[in-house]
Amino acid sequence: MLKFISLLGTNAYLPCNYVMDNHKVEDCCYIQEALIKLLTRKGLEFDSVLIFTTEGAYQSNWLQNAYSAKYNQQRPGLEKILKDIFAHDPQRVKNIPIPNGNSEEELWQLFDIFMDNLEEEDEIVLDITHSFRFLPMLTFIVLCFAKVVKKCQIRGIYYGAFEVLGSLDKVKDIPINERNAPVLDLTPFAILFEWVIGVDRYLKTGDASIIEQLTRQESSKLSERINEDISQKELPLDAASLFRDPRNLKKLANAMAQFSAAVFTCRGQELSEKALELKEAIEEVVESKAYKHVQPLAQIIDLLKERFDKFGSDEHTNMLEIVKWCLGNNMYQQGLTILEESLISFACDRYGLDKRVKEIRDEINRYAHKVGNNKGVELVKSLFADEDLSVTREFYQLLYDICYIRNDINHAGWMMHPARASVFEQKLKEFLNKAQKIVDCGKAERQMLLILSHELTDPQKIQAREKLGVTRFVPLSSALLEKWSNVPPNLDNLDEYLEDILKWIDDNAKMGDYVLVQGDYGATLMVVSYCIKRNLIPVYATTNRRVSEERQGDRVVSVRQFEHVDFRRYKLI
Repeated sequence: MLKFISLLGTNAYLPCNYVMDNHKVEDCCYIQEALIKLLTRKGLEFDSVLIFTTEGAYQSNWLQNAYSAKYNQQRPGLEKILKDIFAHDPQRVKNIPIPNGNSEEELWQLFDIFMDNLEEEDEIVLDITHSFRFLPMLTFIVLCFAKVVKKCQIRGIYYGAFEVLGSLDKVKDIPINERNAPVLDLTPFAILFEWVIGVDRYLKTGDASIIEQLTRQESSKLSERINEDISQKELPLDAASLFRDPRNLKKLANAMAQFSAAVFTCRGQELSEKALELKEAIEEVVESKAYKHVQPLAQIIDLLKERFDKFGSDEHTNMLEIVKWCLGNNMYQQGLTILEESLISFACDRYGLDKRVKEIRDEINRYAHKVGNNKGVELVKSLFADEDLSVTREFYQLLYDICYIRNDINHAGWMMHPARASVFEQKLKEFLNKAQKIVDCGKAERQMLLILSHELTDPQKIQAREKLGVTRFVPLSSALLEKWSNVPPNLDNLDEYLEDILKWIDDNAKMGDYVLVQGDYGATLMVVSYCIKRNLIPVYATTNRRVSEERQGDRVVSVRQFEHVDFRRYKLI
């Protein structure tokens, strides 16, 4: 039900012309009359008109017209004017008595009266022109409360700015045809308030439901404006216009919802990607042309931007940021799960293993249990350089500790010694700090050893840096390059021939480094096998071949060009 709600005062309201969006209602004392006519012209059809009056307002301006009585003119009170407008159904117009609000008890009576006159899922247009002192704030609070408990919606908030014409003595001397008072649409500030609440809830809980609801509302408003043939005009840069581009708005809301859903459900393979998609959506909003014109709203979006600017190209850093998000939003179960699985993925990447293979992940977890139970500690497999063996033990111990606490919360405390509820926040914070140090320690320079007979192309170098995180390329020495490029075809066994190259790998590579290997089939197989045993990551370059034909005199010559596509890992079956 669409309801028009207004409060009536006791003053003698001078007649004037109220103007909104190039529409005018002339020579009327009451903003309620003008506003209903203006909004009806815009396509609104009110099911109910509620005018709240104190006893004084009821006598002076509802039954009579205070201006008419003061200046001896024949003008009707607001009751007759409104019932004439709704002559087809005068029962739509209702007067609601209210107390003056001179005590706290009367203020709560006002609150109850307002709430009693709102029904489930009402849509409300609020006029606050003649609201006395505290009443605009009180009515707005009531509407916000009704949005929650009765699922009401605010369709508009308006104010007739009569005072811009000047003092009453001055306005009396202005001819009626020049008394043009603007009607101010305050709805964008209500939208701003809702976005503040929505973004705040999202940052604190990850709940994007308010943002999604606002998206639908604003997209609907845009459609209404287009239907009014406003689509060809430039939209005003008010507090709502930033969100009246449905592409930016929908992309932002969808990205927020998808990121939250991925966190809620611990979608490890999607989390980093969804965080970056949200970061991009925020940046597009910030770069939109309306952004700089809506400073209050811009400050709210800046809170989102500040939080997601921390995400970047490093997946392991992103995962830790997501765990921080869980910690800040009281999602301890998701935080523990994501942290444990992220550390397993970190180990897979350091060992050069496929982190999508369940058996590999289970093996790393089993090893953590051996370390946690002091079994086979001397067999700790280093994730880092040899001198960082203690860090590796620390990694496995951390993984074991997380697993224990995670099992406690996942099994609802059904174990011999369950933790108290308050422990999970404390433990997640402790685990996160330790994980941060370990991951930071693991961000050592990642090399790519080059065992091939030609130089890398610029596109290959760029992709190796951006996709694989390579920071340094290590080519063979000139002597070893000559050796690799000329493997003798008559040798039955290459063990001795490749000995120098394998030693060069030992001298230059550390665990987790990439080795680009291409050349003689047998030599390549031996080097690849050796790299996998050393926990290095052997790869080869894939290419597209393009063949074109060129005429050279009487001959047609085929020209073959090779274009780099990707780096692919070698795998032994």
